[in-house]
This record gives sequence, structure tokens and C-alpha cells, in this order.
Amino acid sequence: MRLIPRKNKNTAIKENKKKVKDNIKNATVELLAEKGYASISIRDIAKRADVALGQITYYYKTKDTLILEVINEIVEKFIIEIEKIANTSKNKREDLKKYLDEIINKEYKTTRIIIDIISQSLYNNILSIKANEMLSEIFNIFINVIVEENGEEIEEAKAKAKIYINYFLGEMIRKNIEQKAIYNEKYAFNEIKSNKIKPKSLSAEIA
Repeated sequence: MRLIPRKNKNTAIKENKKKVKDNIKNATVELLAEKGYASISIRDIAKRADVALGQITYYYKTKDTLILEVINEIVEKFIIEIEKIANTSKNKREDLKKYLDEIINKEYKTTRIIIDIISQSLYNNILSIKANEMLSEIFNIFINVIVEENGEEIEEAKAKAKIYINYFLGEMIRKNIEQKAIYNEKYAFNEIKSNKIKPKSLSAEIA
């Protein structure tokens, strides 16, 4: 009978550390999408990840260190997908627009975090740098695509690239506001249904 070799102790330790870090990062993503950067703490993340507070501070010295790593991974994945389309697609502009529309309509967590990065960049120097890098990379990708496909001058390509990016950001914000309104409506309905909130009668409102 062939024996299955036991995992090396060091390998098991590394795997466990990776699992803990993944749990922490996943919890951070969820909280960033739900509450935003300014409204979460290390304690919130520890509770959501179901880990001890000391485990987070062991891997990440500060909240900003953790959140920046998470944001970097999200933005990097986002940019890589855009670059992939720009480098391989036959209909670059059309496919880029489809991808961005898909992000807006299906990737709720990603769009909430991107919006939060941009809004918080007004108050946080680190996030300001990250937001500027992200928007600059997207802007340059669109410029190159427009020049390559249409053979337009750089200044004309820049103007069109700004239109695309403004459309993308505007639609992203609009969709998130719409989704938030639907969520609030469902939450209020469930609270009323469970009698946690008692709707006022019309006569009470008039009185």
C-alpha cells in the first residue's frame, strides 16, 4: 500500500498563514464595499474575518497598510483586465466599453471600492496617489486604443478618452446610488415586516 506523505511542517505553517491572510483580506474587501474606508476599523475587520485582533496586527502594522494592500490588488486586477483587452481584442473600444459596463452592472464590490478610493482621495494622501495612478493608467490605455484604431491626433484622442472615462465614472456612481436605494428599501421593508419599525398611520402624520 502506498503511503501518502505528510505535509512538511513548514509548508503547513505557510498554508495556514496564507489562509488567515486571505480571510483578513476578504473581510476587508467586504467592509470596504459595505461601509467605506473611513467607517471601518481593525476591530471591525477582525470580527468579520473571525480572527483575533493580534493576528491582524501581526501581519499588518496599521489599518492603512492592510487596506492599501487590498486596494492595490483590486486596482491591479482591474488594470490588467483593461490592458488585456486593449492588447488582444480586435474591436478594442467596443470590448473595453462592454467590460466596463459589466463591471458597473455586476461587480458591485469592485465599483463601490473604486468610488470610495476616488472620494477618499480628497482627504487621504495615500489614496490620492492611488486614485491618480489608476485614472492615469486607464486614461493612457484609452488614448492608445483611440490612436491605434482611428489614427487620430493625440489631443483629439485625449478629448475622447476623457469622455469615455467620465461616462464610466458617472455610470458607476449612478448604478451604486440605485443599488443602495434598492437595498435601503428592502431593509426598511424587512424591518417593518419584523415589527422592528412601526409605520406611522396617515392620521398620526396629519395630527
